[in-house]
Amino acid sequence: MVKALIVLVLGIVLLGGAGFGGWFVYQKYFTEQADAPPKKVEPPPKPPTAFVRLPPLVVPMIGPSRVEQFVTVVVAVEVRLDKQPMAQANQPRLTDAFLTALYGGIADQSILSGALVNIPAVKAKLIEAAGKVIGKDAVQDVLVQAVTQRNL
Repeated sequence: MVKALIVLVLGIVLLGGAGFGGWFVYQKYFTEQADAPPKKVEPPPKPPTAFVRLPPLVVPMIGPSRVEQFVTVVVAVEVRLDKQPMAQANQPRLTDAFLTALYGGIADQSILSGALVNIPAVKAKLIEAAGKVIGKDAVQDVLVQAVTQRNL
């Protein structure tokens, strides 16, 4: 009878330990912890885009008495894919807006660093001008492909 009681107590202790071990493993590995770092949420993917290439833009830099140099800028506008036909149809308006922005930037010296053209300032001006023509939601970026300055 004593042997049966010892075996019974030993069995209950072993079952209790196995139950506690199972509960511990479940809590540690299979449930979300409050102190665990939050899972990284990826941002939604960017919408597909297309490029609209424009002809080179040539702007003279006029000094006190004459034209001092010519600045040529080659750009492509990155637009959402569903807005590409509208951007293609508005190419003349885009070119006009870009020329107006470049003339204004040269006149007020906002796109110049001394005698050199400040590319980030040009890009900012062109993004703003493109947003006014075809909508800020349609324009993703303006890619400045080449800038040349020819002194006279």
